[in-house]
Amino acid sequence: MVDLTAIESEINALTKEGKILDAIEKHYAPECTFTEMDGSARNSKAEQLEFLSGFFASLSSFDGATLHGEATGNDFSASEWTFNMTAGDGSKIEWNEMLVRTWENGKVTSEKYYQK
Repeated sequence: MVDLTAIESEINALTKEGKILDAIEKHYAPECTFTEMDGSARNSKAEQLEFLSGFFASLSSFDGATLHGEATGNDFSASEWTFNMTAGDGSKIEWNEMLVRTWENGKVTSEKYYQK
């Protein structure tokens, strides 16, 4: 039996360390979808890795991630975050975000983002 709570905690620990790409590579299904608040989506793990690689390359620094809470149950998980980054131009970026994941066979099959 898959322990989603343990996997969710591992994903969140990697995220706190700024190792988001590693978490996706290890724990997401190849056909995972990633949906933004505006409805735009990336339709595979490969698309998300390419998108995030470009985004992180545009940053001057990833300054930290604070996990405010997490929950799991019945092939579902959610976590609330504040992400702090510095853009390439030196301006500060702060995202307050809720991540909602669905799971199948111990892999994330969809992830949706909700921001304040």
